Amino acid sequence: MSEQDYREEAQVGNRPSGMGEPLTRIEPIPVRVRFACEVAGGRWQFRQWRLVDVSPTDESDRRDGGTDRGGDGVSPDGASPGGGAAAPLAIELFPDEAQGYYLNLTSGEPSIMVKWRLPEDESGIVGDAGEPLPLAVTLSYDEAGRWMDGGERVDRVPMPAAMAEWLAEFVRLHWKPEEKRKRRGPRPSFMSREEFEQMVERERRGGVGGR
Repeated sequence: MSEQDYREEAQVGNRPSGMGEPLTRIEPIPVRVRFACEVAGGRWQFRQWRLVDVSPTDESDRRDGGTDRGGDGVSPDGASPGGGAAAPLAIELFPDEAQGYYLNLTSGEPSIMVKWRLPEDESGIVGDAGEPLPLAVTLSYDEAGRWMDGGERVDRVPMPAAMAEWLAEFVRLHWKPEEKRKRRGPRPSFMSREEFEQMVERERRGGVGGR
């Protein structure tokens, strides 16, 4: 959806019926975050985790903290619920993040983004065993970018179509196009953690052409 589409949809006459005033907040949606464990490295094997799913939870999941219990936390398909000791995670929408939601929806690949850590991130011991710990979930492109700027692990999964429609409705109510004079350069591109780490390494070495 283009910026012009949003301008047209945001007109008062196109607001959903019953919504005379823009929503200021909606109820958080509790979610379960799941990771898959893969063994890599050939002779020197090690475990790699990747984000595979973020899905709404039911009431029983909420009472149980949004995680599965028992065993080593890894299901037969190699997926782990993650966050065994964390508080339940939830997707929340805020009017002041509308620009970030807009960028996500118009990126060509709307995503759900998760900030997470490994035990080694906390202990400082490389290879410290343990499952991923999801810390936060967002639909805001800008918020995910701030996490990455802070050196956090950030991964994403595709956003379901129904959620994208729900988010688009919120954006139509709250998003206001930035004035051209305030815009600074092209729209930022959301990078994978690998791309982010490569960028940091290039900067440490003084860039491609050096300094």
